[in-house]
Amino acid sequence: MNWFPYISIFIFLVSLIVYYKTKLDGKDILITASIVLISILSWQSVLCVIALTAATTLLQKSKSKAWIGVIIHLGFLLSIYFLEERITFFKFGLSYYAIQNIGLLLLSIRNKPQEFKFKDLLFANAFFAKFVSGPILLPKEINALGQLSKFNPKNFTSGTNRIIYGIFKKIVLADNLHIITNTVFGNEEVEFKGITILIASILFTIEMYLNFSAYTDIALGVAKLFNVNLKENFKIPLRSSSVSEYWKKTHISLIDWLTQNFFYPISFQLRKYPKYGVVIGILTTFILSGLWHGLYAGFVVWGILNGIFLSTEYIGKKTGIKLPKSIGWLLTILFISFSNLFFVAKTWENSLNFTQQVFTIESWHFKWETDVFAVLGNGWYLEQQFQIGMILTLMLIFLIVEKNLEKMAKSSNFSIGFISILTLICFLIGNLNDGAEFIYMQF
Repeated sequence: MNWFPYISIFIFLVSLIVYYKTKLDGKDILITASIVLISILSWQSVLCVIALTAATTLLQKSKSKAWIGVIIHLGFLLSIYFLEERITFFKFGLSYYAIQNIGLLLLSIRNKPQEFKFKDLLFANAFFAKFVSGPILLPKEINALGQLSKFNPKNFTSGTNRIIYGIFKKIVLADNLHIITNTVFGNEEVEFKGITILIASILFTIEMYLNFSAYTDIALGVAKLFNVNLKENFKIPLRSSSVSEYWKKTHISLIDWLTQNFFYPISFQLRKYPKYGVVIGILTTFILSGLWHGLYAGFVVWGILNGIFLSTEYIGKKTGIKLPKSIGWLLTILFISFSNLFFVAKTWENSLNFTQQVFTIESWHFKWETDVFAVLGNGWYLEQQFQIGMILTLMLIFLIVEKNLEKMAKSSNFSIGFISILTLICFLIGNLNDGAEFIYMQF
């Protein structure tokens, strides 16, 4: 039996009580709780986050030392990619707090030496609400990461709404969608029809958004319970009418970090050639984003494709090309989903296998019932028909009313209807037993 969820809930509740019922420093309480929670999963990860935080604190005070700090962090990041099976003991959360530290060190190199305290950096790196999958904070956001050990009923209500909303998105929508997409992407050696792969890639795009935004909702909600305001990571991206708009609204913290540390410096250095500078900056930024996800060919291709989409869109805007919003939205979903085909495939062999099936003419001779619905529904008996119909209908309704749900989830007003309906749906339809891992916990 896995006792960690129960231990986590116990530590969380104890922390909440101690946080509000004692006069101890709130940051000390949260750091202690975070260290305890992380050490239960991996004591090596605790040593790693403390050591890298200490190194960042010591090496932030001059350009030459900051470069040493960057090299140390890159060494740790590269080691988890090249020696992943042997050293998974400190992989936990490393990708997120490491590049958070690198951003601070790069600021010391480009601007002036920084003066962050060890305690503040450790809180920003190890805080349990964001440790595993972010959001990633810029140096100015670390400075603004305040907390107050005084009970705030509005924050508590808002945090509770956000947590329940995140759980709903995870176990009701994302995990049930995963059952559909995994029938295709979990069986790379099986040949599928092009239309089946295309539909699965679109559904995977929706699943990935729901999965990661659900984690973010829970993380921001938990932080809110302690009066900590973390950075928003999503702004309803699936309604975007352009690829650039999509990337302004999804995984915002990573894109902001890459923009500040790579796109702006590169485009500034090439300011004499503004168009080339922007294009090179975009391509470099997204290739690095792909490499951050892992040293797989699929991630690199994913980064290159998104860089090409954004560069083409940038050049098109400069020449006065403007598409109607409906067409822009459709193309955005198709382009993002096509790039995500490589993302989910990971390896070059899997990517080649899927793309060959998509672009083979014979693959587009299909029967809806047997080649599409029966595959995505894991069969086409009455039960499977009902399940896939229910999941897709619920997902469609959610996407239509998402703005309203998002507004209610962020509200500081208590709504018994909102909480009761989402909780009931979670128990009735939620995938409570075999839900998939949060997608971005693997990075």
